[in-house]
Amino acid sequence: MSEFLILVPLLLVLLGFGFVEYILHLSRRNKISVRIHVNGTRGKSSVTRLIASGLKEGGFQVLAKTTGTIPRLILPDGSEKNIIRYGAPNILEQKFAIQEAVKQGANVIVLECMALVPFNQKVSEEKLVKATHTIITNVREDHLEIMGPEKKDVALALSGSIPESKVLFTSEKEFYAFFQEVCRNKNTEIIPARFEKYSDLNYMQGFAYYEHPENVVLALEVCESLGVKPEIAVRGMWSHSPDLGASFFAKYNLGKKKIAFANGFAANDPRSAASIWENAILEFPEYVYKVSLVNCRKDRPERSEQMAKEILCWKKNPADLILVIGEETEVFKKTCLKLGLANSKLEDLKNLDAKGILGFFESSLPSNSMVVGLGNIGGIGLELLKYLKQKEMSKD
Repeated sequence: MSEFLILVPLLLVLLGFGFVEYILHLSRRNKISVRIHVNGTRGKSSVTRLIASGLKEGGFQVLAKTTGTIPRLILPDGSEKNIIRYGAPNILEQKFAIQEAVKQGANVIVLECMALVPFNQKVSEEKLVKATHTIITNVREDHLEIMGPEKKDVALALSGSIPESKVLFTSEKEFYAFFQEVCRNKNTEIIPARFEKYSDLNYMQGFAYYEHPENVVLALEVCESLGVKPEIAVRGMWSHSPDLGASFFAKYNLGKKKIAFANGFAANDPRSAASIWENAILEFPEYVYKVSLVNCRKDRPERSEQMAKEILCWKKNPADLILVIGEETEVFKKTCLKLGLANSKLEDLKNLDAKGILGFFESSLPSNSMVVGLGNIGGIGLELLKYLKQKEMSKD
């Protein structure tokens, strides 16, 4: 009984602190007049950065937060800092980002949605962000174990972030009618990414890395809705720093060999993987020996199986060799062999670090090989990208 009498007041104190903290959060949030919430399966980090840089070029004080390859805060002066996490990612990070935005004097905040669980997507929007503008980039077959089991369930989960009586921007076509119905019920305007609207702008010419046109058009739509002219917004987009996981195409001299590399590690759903593969083939037509470099995660066995099935169905432009790296490669290998892939076409490099992988390229791949990184960016994928960027290897 005495323990009960102690616990009840403590519980009441904690509830009181929580209530006061939430009231303070609402007060801070209301000081930021434009709150942009970026959701979707692919491209969230890129679109977050594109919108922030376009609005900054248009004169807004913008703070952005990405949760992609490395979680980052992008401050109004353009500088960036890592977000230090103690434990698993938590949607309450959005609260601290809003607090930082107020501290920095921002009048716009652009937040990449970090919720996967459908309920958390709704809570993140309604209780934490309360967006004035929401983006759903697309709906792809990823995180089906959380949002699935089917792609239509992913669309339903993402719709939880659609705000009441505001505006939604989207590049999604297959589920556009579904999002349109949700918006109608919520009295929210829906604006699709309209490529023809910006056909005279030549908006892709100024990027120093490979960016997806639909991401740029989506960001232009958002910026224009806030009064920033497209020719001004795109100038800011051209000058911004991309996420480390952004796709890029580069050629390297490895000893006496020339190797082309395409970063598609963040393209971890089938459709995105196929897209980066085809784009790499178009980018490097003279590099005829085609290599898939697949990074596997121990906690994503279903993704490894999904990626193996996807790669082996590329009959028009098949991989000549599949290299598998990462924490746990067995699921990927077993799926490939079960589907009839010859042992000679599959090489397990699980035990190699980034330097060792590049050494394998140099010693074992033919000159004029094209290597496309796929699957996952974490762990060895990120290590390899950092090595490529920091090594200052001789580029063509």
